[in-house]
Amino acid sequence: MISPGVLNRVRASTKYDDFPELNVSASYLAKQGIEISFQGNITDFLPAMTGAVQSPQPYLLSQVKLHILRSQSLASQYKARWELDSKVGNVRLYTDSSVFGEFDLSDAAITSVADMTFAGGDPGVAITLTGTYYVNSSMWDF
Repeated sequence: MISPGVLNRVRASTKYDDFPELNVSASYLAKQGIEISFQGNITDFLPAMTGAVQSPQPYLLSQVKLHILRSQSLASQYKARWELDSKVGNVRLYTDSSVFGEFDLSDAAITSVADMTFAGGDPGVAITLTGTYYVNSSMWDF
């Protein structure tokens, strides 16, 4: 029997190189926490006459959705940030698993803010960051 491991609900967080006032920990998050998604393929397969040629990508665009509590001052700091300048630079995303590891996004920016309802029934606002996530790092070893 192999232990399935543990997920830590309060480990998910973000840390910014240039804007530490925007750092997010579990205490600032709604139940949905943090989500990450990727655009594109890590490796493309290009058709050839008798097979396919692999073409690894050097990066993927990545989107991180932060479900921040509007009832805390951190949400107003994010609002002030997108109103002033949506660029946030480099950010590290910590997952709910210390075994799985982190994701580093370069040149990130706030790209969207989800619809909000102000009827007192939903405490969160979903803020989406988009940045560059580097993959296939061994391709630079030539």
